[in-house]
Amino acid sequence: MSSLPMQRPAVTCPTWQEAFEVAARRFGLRPSDPWVGGYVDYEWEHLRHVLEALPVALAGKRVLEFGCNVGASAILFAHLGARVHASDISANWIELARLNARRHGKDQIRFAHVADSTRLPYPDASFELIACNSVLEYIAEPERSAVQRELDRVLAPGGIILLTGTSNRLWPREVHSGRWLINYLPDWVDRLLGHGVQRGMWPWRARFGFGPHYANLDTPDVQGFFARSRRRMGTPAWRLRPLIWLAGLLRVGPGLLAPNSSCLLQKRR
Repeated sequence: MSSLPMQRPAVTCPTWQEAFEVAARRFGLRPSDPWVGGYVDYEWEHLRHVLEALPVALAGKRVLEFGCNVGASAILFAHLGARVHASDISANWIELARLNARRHGKDQIRFAHVADSTRLPYPDASFELIACNSVLEYIAEPERSAVQRELDRVLAPGGIILLTGTSNRLWPREVHSGRWLINYLPDWVDRLLGHGVQRGMWPWRARFGFGPHYANLDTPDVQGFFARSRRRMGTPAWRLRPLIWLAGLLRVGPGLLAPNSSCLLQKRR
Protein backbone atom coordinates (compact mmCIF):
# COMPACT_ATOMS: atom_id res chain seq x y z
CA MET A 1 0.00 0.00 0.00
CA SER A 2 1.37 3.41 -0.96
CA SER A 3 1.91 6.12 1.63
CA LEU A 4 0.84 9.53 0.35
CA PRO A 5 2.19 12.97 1.16
CA MET A 6 -0.05 14.94 3.48
CA GLN A 7 0.15 18.13 1.41
CA ARG A 8 -1.76 18.41 -1.84
CA PRO A 9 -0.02 19.61 -5.03
CA ALA A 10 0.01 23.40 -5.02
CA VAL A 11 0.50 26.11 -7.64
CA THR A 12 4.08 27.34 -7.17
CA CYS A 13 4.65 29.73 -10.07
CA PRO A 14 2.49 32.82 -10.81
CA THR A 15 4.03 33.17 -14.28
CA TRP A 16 2.96 29.68 -15.34
CA GLN A 17 -0.38 30.21 -13.64
CA GLU A 18 -1.02 33.21 -15.89
CA ALA A 19 0.13 31.25 -18.96
CA PHE A 20 -2.24 28.41 -18.03
CA GLU A 21 -5.18 30.81 -17.70
CA VAL A 22 -4.40 32.49 -21.04
CA ALA A 23 -4.22 29.12 -22.82
CA ALA A 24 -7.42 27.89 -21.22
CA ARG A 25 -9.32 30.97 -22.41
CA ARG A 26 -7.81 30.58 -25.88
CA PHE A 27 -9.31 27.09 -26.02
CA GLY A 28 -12.72 28.37 -24.92
CA LEU A 29 -12.39 27.13 -21.32
CA ARG A 30 -12.82 28.86 -17.98
CA PRO A 31 -9.63 28.58 -15.88
CA SER A 32 -11.75 28.55 -12.70
CA ASP A 33 -13.80 25.56 -13.89
CA PRO A 34 -13.43 22.59 -11.49
CA TRP A 35 -12.63 20.37 -14.51
CA VAL A 36 -9.93 22.77 -15.73
CA GLY A 37 -8.10 24.83 -13.13
CA GLY A 38 -9.56 22.88 -10.23
CA TYR A 39 -9.04 19.36 -11.57
CA VAL A 40 -5.85 18.69 -9.57
CA ASP A 41 -7.70 19.50 -6.34
CA TYR A 42 -10.53 17.17 -7.41
CA GLU A 43 -8.11 14.33 -8.03
CA TRP A 44 -6.47 14.96 -4.65
CA GLU A 45 -9.87 14.45 -3.01
CA HIS A 46 -10.80 11.40 -5.13
CA LEU A 47 -8.02 9.66 -7.07
CA ARG A 48 -5.67 10.08 -4.09
CA HIS A 49 -7.72 7.54 -2.13
CA VAL A 50 -7.67 5.11 -5.04
CA LEU A 51 -3.88 5.36 -5.24
CA GLU A 52 -3.54 4.96 -1.48
CA ALA A 53 -5.36 1.62 -1.77
CA LEU A 54 -2.94 0.29 -4.41
CA PRO A 55 -0.95 -2.78 -3.36
CA VAL A 56 2.29 -1.14 -4.59
CA ALA A 57 4.18 2.04 -3.75
CA LEU A 58 4.30 4.54 -6.59
CA ALA A 59 7.64 6.19 -5.81
CA GLY A 60 10.05 5.50 -8.66
CA LYS A 61 7.50 3.55 -10.74
CA ARG A 62 7.35 4.12 -14.51
CA VAL A 63 3.78 5.32 -15.06
CA LEU A 64 1.82 6.14 -18.21
CA GLU A 65 -1.23 8.37 -17.80
CA PHE A 66 -3.19 7.44 -20.94
CA GLY A 67 -5.59 10.17 -22.04
CA CYS A 68 -4.26 12.80 -19.68
CA ASN A 69 -6.68 15.65 -20.47
CA VAL A 70 -5.45 18.70 -18.49
CA GLY A 71 -2.83 16.56 -16.74
CA ALA A 72 -4.43 16.46 -13.30
CA SER A 73 -3.91 12.74 -12.68
CA ALA A 74 -0.39 12.86 -14.12
CA ILE A 75 0.45 15.70 -11.73
CA LEU A 76 -0.83 13.65 -8.81
CA PHE A 77 1.27 10.63 -9.86
CA ALA A 78 4.35 12.85 -10.12
CA HIS A 79 3.54 14.32 -6.69
CA LEU A 80 3.76 10.78 -5.32
CA GLY A 81 7.21 10.30 -6.80
CA ALA A 82 6.37 8.29 -9.93
CA ARG A 83 8.28 8.78 -13.20
CA VAL A 84 5.39 9.90 -15.36
CA HIS A 85 4.71 9.92 -19.08
CA ALA A 86 1.34 11.25 -20.23
CA SER A 87 -0.35 11.13 -23.64
CA ASP A 88 -3.48 12.51 -25.25
CA ILE A 89 -4.94 12.64 -28.76
CA SER A 90 -5.57 16.39 -28.46
CA ALA A 91 -2.69 18.82 -29.00
CA ASN A 92 -4.66 21.47 -27.10
CA TRP A 93 -5.03 19.26 -24.02
CA ILE A 94 -1.32 18.46 -24.10
CA GLU A 95 -0.41 22.17 -24.27
CA LEU A 96 -2.71 22.89 -21.34
CA ALA A 97 -1.45 19.85 -19.41
CA ARG A 98 2.17 20.98 -19.77
CA LEU A 99 1.28 24.43 -18.43
CA ASN A 100 -0.74 22.85 -15.63
CA ALA A 101 2.24 20.72 -14.63
CA ARG A 102 4.59 23.71 -14.74
CA ARG A 103 2.35 25.86 -12.55
CA HIS A 104 2.40 22.99 -10.03
CA GLY A 105 6.18 22.64 -10.23
CA LYS A 106 6.04 19.22 -11.96
CA ASP A 107 8.25 19.90 -14.97
CA GLN A 108 9.56 16.32 -14.94
CA ILE A 109 6.37 14.88 -16.51
CA ARG A 110 6.94 13.92 -20.15
CA PHE A 111 3.85 14.78 -22.20
CA ALA A 112 3.22 13.50 -25.72
CA HIS A 113 0.61 14.42 -28.30
CA VAL A 114 -0.36 11.06 -29.84
CA ALA A 115 -2.97 11.47 -32.56
CA ASP A 116 -3.31 7.71 -33.11
CA SER A 117 -3.69 5.80 -29.84
CA THR A 118 -3.30 2.47 -31.62
CA ARG A 119 0.39 3.35 -32.22
CA LEU A 120 1.91 4.66 -28.98
CA PRO A 121 5.47 6.08 -29.24
CA TYR A 122 6.89 3.84 -26.51
CA PRO A 123 8.94 0.62 -26.67
CA ASP A 124 7.53 -2.70 -25.52
CA ALA A 125 7.24 -3.15 -21.74
CA SER A 126 8.01 0.54 -21.03
CA PHE A 127 5.77 0.99 -17.98
CA GLU A 128 5.09 -0.61 -14.63
CA LEU A 129 1.68 1.01 -14.28
CA ILE A 130 -0.77 2.41 -16.83
CA ALA A 131 -3.62 4.61 -15.62
CA CYS A 132 -6.83 4.89 -17.66
CA ASN A 133 -8.92 7.45 -15.81
CA SER A 134 -12.29 8.16 -17.46
CA VAL A 135 -10.90 7.67 -20.95
CA LEU A 136 -11.58 4.30 -22.61
CA GLU A 137 -15.32 4.91 -22.91
CA TYR A 138 -14.57 7.89 -25.17
CA ILE A 139 -12.73 5.74 -27.72
CA ALA A 140 -14.84 4.66 -30.68
CA GLU A 141 -15.92 1.04 -30.33
CA PRO A 142 -14.18 -0.16 -33.55
CA GLU A 143 -10.82 1.20 -32.29
CA ARG A 144 -11.05 0.25 -28.62
CA SER A 145 -9.72 -3.29 -28.97
CA ALA A 146 -6.65 -2.09 -30.88
CA VAL A 147 -5.99 0.59 -28.25
CA GLN A 148 -6.25 -1.94 -25.42
CA ARG A 149 -3.84 -4.27 -27.22
CA GLU A 150 -1.41 -1.38 -27.65
CA LEU A 151 -1.58 -0.56 -23.95
CA ASP A 152 -0.88 -4.22 -23.24
CA ARG A 153 2.20 -4.00 -25.48
CA VAL A 154 3.77 -1.11 -23.57
CA LEU A 155 3.05 -2.59 -20.12
CA ALA A 156 5.82 -4.68 -18.60
CA PRO A 157 5.09 -8.22 -17.37
CA GLY A 158 3.96 -8.00 -13.76
CA GLY A 159 2.77 -4.43 -14.39
CA ILE A 160 -0.62 -3.04 -13.45
CA ILE A 161 -3.42 -1.38 -15.40
CA LEU A 162 -5.50 0.91 -13.20
CA LEU A 163 -8.86 1.53 -14.81
CA THR A 164 -11.01 3.94 -12.85
CA GLY A 165 -13.81 6.47 -13.30
CA THR A 166 -15.03 4.68 -16.43
CA SER A 167 -18.71 5.04 -17.26
CA ASN A 168 -20.32 1.61 -16.89
CA ARG A 169 -22.68 0.66 -19.70
CA LEU A 170 -24.60 -1.67 -17.40
CA TRP A 171 -26.21 1.30 -15.65
CA PRO A 172 -29.36 3.06 -16.94
CA ARG A 173 -27.81 6.52 -16.59
CA GLU A 174 -24.60 7.41 -18.42
CA VAL A 175 -22.51 9.10 -15.74
CA HIS A 176 -20.67 11.69 -17.87
CA SER A 177 -23.62 13.05 -19.86
CA GLY A 178 -26.28 12.29 -17.25
CA ARG A 179 -28.56 10.93 -19.99
CA TRP A 180 -30.91 8.10 -19.13
CA LEU A 181 -31.03 4.80 -21.07
CA ILE A 182 -28.47 5.96 -23.64
CA ASN A 183 -26.21 3.08 -22.55
CA TYR A 184 -28.78 0.60 -23.80
CA LEU A 185 -29.04 1.98 -27.34
CA PRO A 186 -27.23 -0.39 -29.74
CA ASP A 187 -24.22 1.02 -31.56
CA TRP A 188 -25.88 0.75 -34.98
CA VAL A 189 -28.26 3.56 -33.96
CA ASP A 190 -25.34 5.96 -34.43
CA ARG A 191 -25.39 5.27 -38.16
CA LEU A 192 -29.06 6.29 -38.30
CA LEU A 193 -28.37 9.45 -36.31
CA GLY A 194 -25.34 10.35 -38.41
CA HIS A 195 -23.19 10.85 -35.31
CA GLY A 196 -22.04 8.96 -32.23
CA VAL A 197 -23.57 9.30 -28.78
CA GLN A 198 -21.71 9.03 -25.50
CA ARG A 199 -22.09 5.60 -23.92
CA GLY A 200 -20.33 3.77 -21.16
CA MET A 201 -18.08 0.75 -21.57
CA TRP A 202 -19.21 -2.82 -20.97
CA PRO A 203 -17.40 -4.13 -17.86
CA TRP A 204 -16.30 -7.34 -19.57
CA ARG A 205 -14.46 -5.21 -22.13
CA ALA A 206 -12.68 -3.49 -19.26
CA ARG A 207 -11.82 -6.81 -17.63
CA PHE A 208 -10.81 -8.89 -20.66
CA GLY A 209 -10.11 -6.37 -23.45
CA PHE A 210 -6.38 -6.12 -22.67
CA GLY A 211 -5.90 -9.85 -23.22
CA PRO A 212 -6.38 -13.15 -21.38
CA HIS A 213 -3.15 -12.89 -19.38
CA TYR A 214 -4.43 -10.51 -16.67
CA ALA A 215 -5.57 -11.13 -13.11
CA ASN A 216 -8.01 -8.73 -11.46
CA LEU A 217 -6.49 -7.79 -8.10
CA ASP A 218 -9.81 -6.32 -6.95
CA THR A 219 -11.56 -8.95 -4.81
CA PRO A 220 -15.24 -9.04 -3.74
CA ASP A 221 -14.69 -8.50 -0.03
CA VAL A 222 -14.52 -5.61 2.42
CA GLN A 223 -10.70 -5.58 2.27
CA GLY A 224 -10.56 -5.56 -1.53
CA PHE A 225 -9.13 -2.69 -3.55
CA PHE A 226 -12.47 -1.16 -4.54
CA ALA A 227 -13.98 -1.37 -1.06
CA ARG A 228 -10.92 0.12 0.63
CA SER A 229 -10.63 3.01 -1.81
CA ARG A 230 -14.33 3.87 -1.52
CA ARG A 231 -14.26 3.78 2.27
CA ARG A 232 -11.37 6.25 2.14
CA MET A 233 -13.57 8.51 0.01
CA GLY A 234 -16.25 8.36 2.69
CA THR A 235 -18.67 5.90 1.08
CA PRO A 236 -20.64 4.30 3.95
CA ALA A 237 -20.33 0.56 4.49
CA TRP A 238 -24.07 0.00 4.00
CA ARG A 239 -23.78 1.21 0.41
CA LEU A 240 -20.81 -1.05 -0.33
CA ARG A 241 -22.14 -4.30 1.16
CA PRO A 242 -24.82 -5.07 -1.50
CA LEU A 243 -22.34 -4.43 -4.30
CA ILE A 244 -19.70 -6.62 -2.67
CA TRP A 245 -22.28 -9.37 -2.07
CA LEU A 246 -23.41 -9.29 -5.71
CA ALA A 247 -19.81 -9.25 -6.93
CA GLY A 248 -19.07 -12.30 -4.81
CA LEU A 249 -22.10 -14.08 -6.22
CA LEU A 250 -20.98 -13.31 -9.78
CA ARG A 251 -17.30 -13.89 -8.98
CA VAL A 252 -16.18 -10.51 -10.32
CA GLY A 253 -14.50 -7.48 -8.84
CA PRO A 254 -17.09 -5.13 -7.30
CA GLY A 255 -15.61 -2.17 -9.16
CA LEU A 256 -16.87 -3.68 -12.42
CA LEU A 257 -20.46 -3.34 -11.21
CA ALA A 258 -20.29 0.28 -10.01
CA PRO A 259 -21.68 3.23 -12.06
CA ASN A 260 -18.09 4.45 -12.43
CA SER A 261 -16.46 1.10 -13.03
CA SER A 262 -12.93 0.25 -12.00
CA CYS A 263 -10.56 -2.67 -11.95
CA LEU A 264 -6.94 -3.31 -11.06
CA LEU A 265 -5.43 -5.68 -13.59
CA GLN A 266 -2.01 -7.26 -13.22
CA LYS A 267 -0.24 -8.63 -16.28
CA ARG A 268 1.04 -12.13 -15.65
CA ARG A 269 4.78 -12.63 -15.91
